[in-house]
Amino acid sequence: MISYLQIDKLTKSFGDLVLFEDITFGVAQGQKIGLIAKNGTGKTTLLNIIGGKEDYDSGEVVFRKDLRVGYLEQSPSYPEELTVLQACFHSKNETVRLIAEYEEAMAKEDHSNLEDILTRMDSFKAWDYEQKAKQILGQLKIHNFNQKIGELSGGQLKRVALANVLITDPELIILDEPTNHLDMRTKDILKDALKKFDGTVIVVSHDRDFLIGLADKVYEFTNKNIKEYLGGVTHFLEAKKLECFREYEQMHPRKVQVEEKVAEQPVSENKAAFEERKQWNKEIKRSEVKIEKSELEIADLEQAIVDAEGKMATGTISDELLKTYDEAKKRLEACMREWEEENERLEMLKSKVGN
Repeated sequence: MISYLQIDKLTKSFGDLVLFEDITFGVAQGQKIGLIAKNGTGKTTLLNIIGGKEDYDSGEVVFRKDLRVGYLEQSPSYPEELTVLQACFHSKNETVRLIAEYEEAMAKEDHSNLEDILTRMDSFKAWDYEQKAKQILGQLKIHNFNQKIGELSGGQLKRVALANVLITDPELIILDEPTNHLDMRTKDILKDALKKFDGTVIVVSHDRDFLIGLADKVYEFTNKNIKEYLGGVTHFLEAKKLECFREYEQMHPRKVQVEEKVAEQPVSENKAAFEERKQWNKEIKRSEVKIEKSELEIADLEQAIVDAEGKMATGTISDELLKTYDEAKKRLEACMREWEEENERLEMLKSKVGN
């Protein structure tokens, strides 16, 4: 496969805080990459470096020559007075800027520079861009092209920003937490659009459900370095479970040996272990109930966001609703981590002391 991006021995720090050190990885044509890490490990900083928005201490960031790159920021913003269609042409891309220049010239009474603009429009084959923008917006379920940016919800704005990226025909799209503040419907629209995109994608996201079926390779930031997992998110999760078990085995070799001896004895002779297993099962069940409650809460909040989005002509989605939604998502993530940790710690003994 053709190499699109190569990161070699990249290091970035802020004072004494080292975010990552000597990280090396590559991205090839057609790959869909999921970048996973805990908060504060430097994911967004890495994307800013790749996007040319931030410096780094040492190393190299090398793109294939003339590669067209689109960057969807975590919190895209546009002047509120722009229409949806105008926002699609709010870009540093030369062709897109030429179209914006043409639109501006047509809106003025003085057309003295119009001939020059028309000549350049022909040269850049820019005439199809407006129709292409409308087509892409339609695919992303945005149909009111004259609606003002200031009237859009967070989810609608994210979709307009994606259209802004796609209209430039990028070969590589980089997305930073694209599902933040999005309801399930909008997530599905965004995910479907990225799956159909025939270029290369790098997605930084904490939303594993969004990455499942989209990412065919996972890079994980860990211990100021980066680790590669082939086979997508499902393989990544299975590999992490195995790694956690091995780490547990190394940290508690005596306990593992005791558990193995316990497992060799009949269940009737292992009442203490059997009771401990039952208690562990209860803890796991409690976590599952908490997860179910959190998922139901999030579903209700997502529906509330969808309902509010339908009333966007009269206002915007309240900050309080979005804050409540974010907090609910964090609670669910905490519950999922708790459930995973319990299973990783206890699965071995569960399987060995029998039913």
